Amino acid sequence: MGSSNIVIYLKERGLVVDEPSLIARQKKKRWTGLSAPKTSLAVPMAFGAKAKEMLNREPKHLEVVAPIKNGIISDLGAAETMVSHYLKIVNEIPSKYPKFLKPKVLAGVPCSITEVQKRAVRSVFLTAGAGEVILVEEAILAAVGAGLPVGSSAGLMVVDIGGGKTEVTLVSLGGVVVGGGIKTGGDDLDLAILNFIKMKYGLLIGTNTAENIKIEVGSLSLKSGEPQKTMIVRGRDLATGLPKTVKVSGGEISEALGLEVSKIVRLVKDILDQTPPELMEDVLKRGIILSGAGASLRGIDRVIEEETKIATRVVEDPALTVAKGLGILIENPEYLGQVRLVLGE
Repeated sequence: MGSSNIVIYLKERGLVVDEPSLIARQKKKRWTGLSAPKTSLAVPMAFGAKAKEMLNREPKHLEVVAPIKNGIISDLGAAETMVSHYLKIVNEIPSKYPKFLKPKVLAGVPCSITEVQKRAVRSVFLTAGAGEVILVEEAILAAVGAGLPVGSSAGLMVVDIGGGKTEVTLVSLGGVVVGGGIKTGGDDLDLAILNFIKMKYGLLIGTNTAENIKIEVGSLSLKSGEPQKTMIVRGRDLATGLPKTVKVSGGEISEALGLEVSKIVRLVKDILDQTPPELMEDVLKRGIILSGAGASLRGIDRVIEEETKIATRVVEDPALTVAKGLGILIENPEYLGQVRLVLGE
């Protein structure tokens, strides 16, 4: 359950759900009196991609909610509704296992999760119909999904750039040796683009437009001779209130993202400073791997490599690395005994 996407891996079926972590629902009625409705429950109207299409376009009686923010549950009721919806879809997929049995769920959670947040995650899945919930740190799952053998004593540095957070961890022997995180991710990059265009051009755009700009022309470091991409952006002129069109380039977007990316680079340096000397050789040998949807930003691996002088690469399908790690553990139950599970369950 990520800040941007919810991804579900089903045993022997592979990835069956990859949808935005959004839910569109009726606004809760909070007034009292004769005109108040009999119930205050918010009726869900759409989930995932359909809810994302409605973002900033919804009518007044609806609201689009993100139940997960910065990697943790921010709206318990919306999270329970969303997970129940997707588990119901998964339960309809044909399987050789009897449907009356409650499913066993492995869930990836941030390294910095607290006891209260652990209970919230467990509560969401148990309410949705799960029989058993096992929590695994996302950094370990990303390392397993990137190809690190489970239980190996070799160290691997993983930079997981998600939608609402970035975590940098050093993984060894199925556990996290050192790690840290910041509340900076893909959503903050979108907001940086939105604010940059507002300040430079006096143009107001939406978050979906900012995300499209990041995907289409976003680049942090251009190679010599590489042409800059440009994109036509439409929005509302803050001075006149009328529609306005401007052309933005990859160089401008690189300038807009500079401050947020520097926070990620600073975090990588801090974790390298805490790395035990015995594992530094492994880091130099294996390099730094980037996972998470934010790692798809062009040039971010080159920026980290230039700043740390350590080889840095983006894994294949970075947005699905954690889900692939979950799949490996699901398909090979004996590996679970070699992985350091999150305690307090």
